[in-house]
Amino acid sequence: MTNLGGSDGNLRVAFPSDKPVTDYEPTEIHWDYQYILLENLFSPLVEFGKHGALHGGIAEHADWVGDELRLTIRNGLKTENGTPITAADVVFSLKRLLVLSGNTHGNFKDLVCPGIKLKSVEDNCPDLTSDGNVVIIKTKKREQFLLPMLAAIDFAIIPKSSVDPKTLKIINYKETSGPYYVAKDDGNGHIELKLNPFSYHASKNIPQTVELVPELTAKASLEALLNNQVDLVTTIDAARADEVLPFAEKHSQFRLHETQNIRVAVLVFTERGIKELSSEERRYIGHQVREAFRTLSNNTPGYQPTDSFFPGLSDGALTGKQQTDILALNKLHGTKPKGEIKIGLLHDNNVSLWSNAIRKALPDAKCSTISYIPAFGKHSSIDTMPDAFIGATDTSFMEDINLISYSLNAGVFGLTKLERAEWLKKYMSIDDKEKRLKMLRNLEFDALSAPVLVPLVASPYTALVRKPWRFELSTYYANDPIWQITRD
Repeated sequence: MTNLGGSDGNLRVAFPSDKPVTDYEPTEIHWDYQYILLENLFSPLVEFGKHGALHGGIAEHADWVGDELRLTIRNGLKTENGTPITAADVVFSLKRLLVLSGNTHGNFKDLVCPGIKLKSVEDNCPDLTSDGNVVIIKTKKREQFLLPMLAAIDFAIIPKSSVDPKTLKIINYKETSGPYYVAKDDGNGHIELKLNPFSYHASKNIPQTVELVPELTAKASLEALLNNQVDLVTTIDAARADEVLPFAEKHSQFRLHETQNIRVAVLVFTERGIKELSSEERRYIGHQVREAFRTLSNNTPGYQPTDSFFPGLSDGALTGKQQTDILALNKLHGTKPKGEIKIGLLHDNNVSLWSNAIRKALPDAKCSTISYIPAFGKHSSIDTMPDAFIGATDTSFMEDINLISYSLNAGVFGLTKLERAEWLKKYMSIDDKEKRLKMLRNLEFDALSAPVLVPLVASPYTALVRKPWRFELSTYYANDPIWQITRD
């Protein structure tokens, strides 16, 4: 692929994936890099602004009329080659989601056409229709979470012209609803995106061409930035906050973006670990791993110890008494397990660092790198699962139904698949926000007490961009919408 050289209007991005674009599917988002690429290719009906407020996306207006959500689709929306994006595409896209039913953010099927199993996008879904340029979603009551849910990229609008009509697989990534489309893809992670001039995000001040350059290690991405081979290191790069922050101080030719401390490293016990290890054995493992991580991150820029999953000033923060109770439990050492402990480390630049620290604290631990989250069904049985896994995920200061449902589906709170669905359905049925947040706090408290969830350390998401580019990104989200990077 041609080296664009970071010239006017072109942005070269260090990207932590070497997968072809055909591996990216909005209904199967398990990793942050998948979300980041897809949010630049496909736009949702509504979007969250910089400070967390919802505003129009593909839908210019969203209005509740009784128990009907009416979404007025913007006029003039087109794919790159001029194919109109209409209300019919929106209905098709949402039906496609119901047919494929693989999304990890939200429970759309419980709200729209519940009890109806769509086998085809041609099947009738009486709760999902259109009238002219208005899409109508009918629900049993005015569902307060429906609109925020539709902001997740799982629910992004996939134009009918981009999809194989039989398999519903996306086959044409030039036919996109978002600000960018795929112009080139070498199949090994080098992907060139071009601005769709018909997008409502299109502007002469944002990147016109985006080149994704696969850089899979922190050293590679930061060196590429310094050597003028890339212009942007994203928030989901392999480079950690403790590497990026000193780098930014040393090199003034780059601008730094830093979120709140919403990136939390956690130890999560799997279904196997919960079944085979007693609570006191899990407490011992959690105590040892937590102390190892705190020793590892002591006096490290950007990192701070945390005993909770949701940030301390967030909507989901534990009560004072709950915090006190968890701190008391964390002082208990538990009972040392007999035999080998299997811990999976989600692929990350920290793997060797983590592995050494864990084995020092837990000599009987067998650490191995895994490229999947166990709860997402990559195992034939629980016997093939590790006892626990360690990874880092984003949390939120606000009541974010998409992040809550993702954490549930990822097994973070220790519930079974059926329990997750029942919990989320009940949570979303409660109109009183304080009652819901009490339910959320209790969910976290129970997971911490058991323990099935052990928070380790919190840090910000960081990104770097070459001047004169500047960030307009939110400090409350880990996202990297390229159209929110502008030139001076």
